Amino acid sequence: MDWLKPIGRREDKTPEQKLAIGVLQTNFEDAFGLHDSFLLGPNKQTNMNTAKLWFESGQCDFWSECAGTTGDHIRSIFENLTYRYNSGKITIKDIKFAILKLELKL
Repeated sequence: MDWLKPIGRREDKTPEQKLAIGVLQTNFEDAFGLHDSFLLGPNKQTNMNTAKLWFESGQCDFWSECAGTTGDHIRSIFENLTYRYNSGKITIKDIKFAILKLELKL
């Protein structure tokens, strides 16, 4: 999984950046249907779509900047994971791993 390797030297994140990364990770989980507490009930698909639309919002840009990156970079990662998952190149287990290691890509 070369696309998951960090680029360059990674700097330690501040507590505030780690909090923002947690927000981003939660939205990735919601968009892929991994965060059960948010997605329980008959509106699972609606909630997943809402989470996917979040990546196009100003909230994504705000939290991305708080995490030390850009909204465009986060959207690129989301689109890449979505494409690879939908084309069968990666599994849901790979998605979970990528979300867990998101900090390494920022």
